[in-house]
Amino acid sequence: MNGLTVGSKLAGTIEQLAASGWPPRELESLGAWKLRANRGVTTRANSVLAAGPFPEGDWLVEVERFYRERGLPPCFHVSESSPKELDGRLAAAGYEVSMNCLLLAADLQVVLQQSAAYRIGEAAVNWTTQPEEPWMEEFLRMEGFPKERRAGYLAIFTAMPEPKTFAVIAEAGEPMGVATGVIERGWAGISNVVVDPRHRRKGVAGRLLHALASWAAAHGAEGMYLQVLANNTPALELYGKLGFQAVSAYHYRVRK
Repeated sequence: MNGLTVGSKLAGTIEQLAASGWPPRELESLGAWKLRANRGVTTRANSVLAAGPFPEGDWLVEVERFYRERGLPPCFHVSESSPKELDGRLAAAGYEVSMNCLLLAADLQVVLQQSAAYRIGEAAVNWTTQPEEPWMEEFLRMEGFPKERRAGYLAIFTAMPEPKTFAVIAEAGEPMGVATGVIERGWAGISNVVVDPRHRRKGVAGRLLHALASWAAAHGAEGMYLQVLANNTPALELYGKLGFQAVSAYHYRVRK
C-alpha cells in the first residue's frame, strides 16, 4: 500500500474495481473495452471504459451506434489505461472533454488513524445492506437530484456486488450525511459521500470516512479508493489529510 502515485501499477486494477463496483443496467464488451449504459444516470455508467488496446474493426462506429440506439450521447472514459492515441483521435472527431477526475487510493489503516479525530457530538452512523427507501430519499435530497434519477441510481445500487453498505450519519434523528461502500478483492470503494448543506464544515464527511473505514476493516479490506472531480478542492484537501493519494487521472470525452 506504500508509494501510491499517479501511474502506479495499482491504477489499472483499481480502475477495473471501480467499474465493477458501479454496475450499469447494460454492459457489452467491445474487445477489451466495456460499453456501459444506464438510461443516462451518471456519466460513469453511461460511457465506454476504454481500458486496453483499440478493438478490431471500426470501433468508433460501433460505439456511436450503441449509444445512439439508446438515445444517449457517445461518451468515453479516457485514462492512462487507454491507448495513447485515443484522446487525440476523439478530439479530431469532435468529442469534447466534459470533466476531469482523479482516482484516489489509501491504506485502510492509515485512513482509520487519520480520521479517528473526527467526532460530531452524539452523531451516530447507521447501516443498511441495501438501498432502502429512507436512505434513497436522503441521498436524492442531499444531492439535489430530481425524482426522475431515482430508478437509475437504484439500479446501480441494487446491482453492486456484496459486501456493500449504505450509511447515514444522524444526530438527534436528523440525517446529516450519507455514503456508500462496496468491497472487492480486498479494496473498499467509497462513493456518494454527500453532506447535507446545512451541516457542511462540521467534519461530517470525515466522520463518515472513519465509519466506512471501520466497516471495511471488519470485512477484510486492506485498501480504500474513491473517485473525485479534479477541481473539487475541499474534497481533495480532506482526502489528502486522511491519507488518500492519486493513483490515476482520467477524463470523459463526449460528442453531443
